[in-house]
Amino acid sequence: MKSAKTTKDSHWRQAIWLAGWIAWTFTTAANAQEMQSLPNGEPESSAELRLSTLEDQLASLQLRLDEAAQTVPVVNQASCPIGPPACDSISETTHHVVYDGGFVLRPLQPSKTPFELKFEFHNQFRYTGFESKYESTTGVTGLTFQTPDRNDFNINRGRLVFSGYAFDPSLQYYVNIDYSTVATDSIEPLLAWISFDHGEAMKLYLGLGKVPGTWEWQQTSRYTLGIDRSLATTFFRPSISAGVWASGEPLENLHYTAFVGDGFNTLTLRPSELDTQLVYSGMTWWEPLGKFGVGFSDIETHQTPVVRIGHALTTTRNESSVDSNPGVEATVIRLSDGTRLIDPNALVAGTRVSEFDLWLYSVHMGIKHRGFSLSGEYYVRHLRNIQLNSNQPNSGNRHGSIVDVGFFAQAGAFVVPKKLEAFTRGSLVNGDFGSGDEFSVGCNWYLFGSRSARATAEVTSINDSPAQQSRTGYGAGASGTLLRLQLWTMF
Repeated sequence: MKSAKTTKDSHWRQAIWLAGWIAWTFTTAANAQEMQSLPNGEPESSAELRLSTLEDQLASLQLRLDEAAQTVPVVNQASCPIGPPACDSISETTHHVVYDGGFVLRPLQPSKTPFELKFEFHNQFRYTGFESKYESTTGVTGLTFQTPDRNDFNINRGRLVFSGYAFDPSLQYYVNIDYSTVATDSIEPLLAWISFDHGEAMKLYLGLGKVPGTWEWQQTSRYTLGIDRSLATTFFRPSISAGVWASGEPLENLHYTAFVGDGFNTLTLRPSELDTQLVYSGMTWWEPLGKFGVGFSDIETHQTPVVRIGHALTTTRNESSVDSNPGVEATVIRLSDGTRLIDPNALVAGTRVSEFDLWLYSVHMGIKHRGFSLSGEYYVRHLRNIQLNSNQPNSGNRHGSIVDVGFFAQAGAFVVPKKLEAFTRGSLVNGDFGSGDEFSVGCNWYLFGSRSARATAEVTSINDSPAQQSRTGYGAGASGTLLRLQLWTMF
């Protein structure tokens, strides 16, 4: 195959010789006419002069051709994935843009420029309407919860996601910038890591990631069956922490995630706000009938059943801060009536919890078949070695263990394949300080037959919610009817 330089040189030479031939033809004709009118000896002198001029012009053109040829870069057409003639015009370009689940800046020659960048946009727009049974409620511990009505629009989750690889396809990166109108920080880094791919058996991550904890929490919020994660998951789940973790498939259809990090929920904390105890969490699951896939809906319409069975264990100790007050990272833990564990008088009048151990165990199962899905998860949380900080004499500084249990269960079925799905779900939390539950019905409309754009409508009846979280919409102590309408878009 000829190079671009050889091809272009040939074109230039043909053009120059053609121009020279035309000029010589017209010059010869003009000389013939002049020879008829000039005296003897004059025509030969005039012809020699014109021939000399033409030779000078050809020499000048040849010089320009040689100079131009030196500036034309050589392009290896065989190595250019988008092919000629486009490669001729981008010979100095190292990357091109394609769409592959996001906008990807992909190298033309990965061996020479091994860098790739992918950009994705995710947006969760929601209407929330809540009709509360009571203006306020009082928990078992005597704490009063305000439970107002709601009628508002919000962006609960917005994500700007950057991912790709650098130096080698096995060295990957991921950065998730979150924006929201319901979170304390409107814009913040949510997830970010560097990973090393060692094959199917193990992928190692370093950065800011999810503490595994529970199945519904491990799955992205984009792929929940309903509007959001359940009340029970919101109550029991861990959160996000800086740490090191690994995941993989060491045996066919057997998966794991193992995590070691700063704490149960340390997303926004600084080093000065952390205690010295780490969190340890692991999850394993088995898909005996083949790949279960992401999420809970069977939008893929599996023609044969697929099943997922798994469990997870998480443990950490929360220590008091240097001033004997509860550590900042402990604020997410609540009792089964919605009271924060570290609130004053939460367990004993005149005291406040300063230290405790946390153990969380969960077991889950799911099935998908021909557009139908059924899934659920059961939780057990054990709070033990609870230390109390008290100024009251003889009040004691220890408290007995606290055990809370709960579950969620849900089912979905596509009324119109890949388009319209009806679902129902419920969840419950029960413990020494009370219980709370929810029951929901709703539908999903997949606008383009994929998860990239999903509209959801859901009505939920809530009784004595022990959970509180701004993104999900649950409020501690709340009872009433919750209406949520939502549009997820991802590209």
